[in-house]
Amino acid sequence: MTDTYEKIKAEGKISTCPACGYKDGFHVAFDMDGNLGKGEIILICPDCHRQFKMGWQVTVT
Repeated sequence: MTDTYEKIKAEGKISTCPACGYKDGFHVAFDMDGNLGKGEIILICPDCHRQFKMGWQVTVT
């Protein structure tokens, strides 16, 4: 996975890729911060493979 992410605004229904227009949702990945158990959810377009951040944080215990 790359370290270059684009931003998506948290508005309305989030199921369409703003880059290519794919309309059937996203794959999900996690960008974790080493052994700290904290990270961010990344959305990946199944069609064009662009990666997006929305600011969704996750903590794994």
